[in-house]
Amino acid sequence: MSAIIDEFSLGHPDNKGYGKARRLKPLSSGDEHFSTIEKLFYKGWKHPKKPKQKIHAIFKILSSDSSLKPFHRYRALVASSPALRNRTKNPANEQLLFHGTNRFCRLAEDSSRVRLCSLSKCHLCSIIRNSFDVKKCGTKHKFRRFGTGIYTTTCSSKADDYVLNDDESSKLRVLLVNRVIVGNPHKRRQNATALTEPPCGHHSVVGEPGLDLNYAETVVYDNDAIRPAFLIVYREDAEEVKLNLKSLIITLFKTPLAS
Repeated sequence: MSAIIDEFSLGHPDNKGYGKARRLKPLSSGDEHFSTIEKLFYKGWKHPKKPKQKIHAIFKILSSDSSLKPFHRYRALVASSPALRNRTKNPANEQLLFHGTNRFCRLAEDSSRVRLCSLSKCHLCSIIRNSFDVKKCGTKHKFRRFGTGIYTTTCSSKADDYVLNDDESSKLRVLLVNRVIVGNPHKRRQNATALTEPPCGHHSVVGEPGLDLNYAETVVYDNDAIRPAFLIVYREDAEEVKLNLKSLIITLFKTPLAS
């Protein structure tokens, strides 16, 4: 395959100055990508009992051409499949989906912390550096609703359930947004824990809410079906905290004293 022109490539002319250890490119609030990711994050925050969050920063994740080429090959293969022959727009059904994982460093805690750490247990830096590995499915959570695959979701508050900051000094949370080749999805409402690939003619499994699921999730079973694209940095909305505190105080003062 000839050289690719991908805006997420370290070799793209717009990404000069970035390299293997420095892969996070900050986006300005006026950037088109910032607006898109911001909307997806807030729209996807669906858990009613979870406090609302505020985005502090969004970074574009840059990858090497050697990592992006297999992704491009897989996307072309999926787009050429009979099940998708009639799709003209977004022929491989590529989607931006969330994934939460642990962070054992302070990457992206502020604009100066953009270098990846070398800690083997820091899954965030490992994914940004090497992308996803389906073999690592289940290393953190043993239950695999749709078998051995790479799990993502349109629901940002669901992905947030899997975010872990091991560094106690971290005040912010981070969430990955990924380019996922969904292709022709097999839709399910019940668990299928023995899956290692989607059913014949399909490229992914999409879990729909209803029976075994409260919030949607999308699973792919090929490492080349997904690449990290953006990193969202966020924390609980200060205004939301004030409102919750005010509501609590009002409730306390309205509660009659026990006699």
